[in-house]
Amino acid sequence: MSRIYDDQTLRNKPVIPERLPGRWEPEALQRGPGAVLEGELLSVSRHQINSSGRSPERYFILYIQPTRIHKRKFGLDGVETEPNFSETKKVNTGYLMSSFKVEAKGQTDKISVEELKRLINKPELVRISEKHTPDQSLAFWILEREMENIELEVGDGIRLKTRGDSPFICSLAKIDAGTVTKCNFAGDEKVGASWTDKVFAAKPKNEQEAKASTQGEGAEEDEWGD
Repeated sequence: MSRIYDDQTLRNKPVIPERLPGRWEPEALQRGPGAVLEGELLSVSRHQINSSGRSPERYFILYIQPTRIHKRKFGLDGVETEPNFSETKKVNTGYLMSSFKVEAKGQTDKISVEELKRLINKPELVRISEKHTPDQSLAFWILEREMENIELEVGDGIRLKTRGDSPFICSLAKIDAGTVTKCNFAGDEKVGASWTDKVFAAKPKNEQEAKASTQGEGAEEDEWGD
């Protein structure tokens, strides 16, 4: 596979100028909780957005074929919590997890590709990305400066969160052999931090807590692997 995010390729990749009528206000498109998803990177393009009253901004558009998609979930205090990955959970009923039963867990936060498409696609953005979008993929936007120090290849597994119900990327991580490689947080987060540290903050923090939780509730599988 050819490397697309080494320094040389970044300098050589053509920048496509886009002239937009009126003001460019991506923040207005980012309302709602957003989505968290995994998928495969199929392609990339690079664009400069020019609009009146605002300095030009450069973006990479990552074209990703989604495989697992869930809505982002927030508590009443506004703190992000782990999505409900499944409608059921396994609850331990025997000594040392020798047996278990399946209980209802509530409505899953899982959504389909078509639901995601309806959620994040914005006509003014699709007009720019659609001609570059490979089949079976969706376009996700990230500022060029937020891609610094990130190295990806076509075919890489990607895990990301969107900024609200939009295609703008809030956080981005590479999946290597099933393990999330710490890559980047967009916005206020530090480069190198793993977004899973926050998404899964509700999970037990140490082995002692984990044992305590399994005694009462049983062991749930990692639904990302379903």
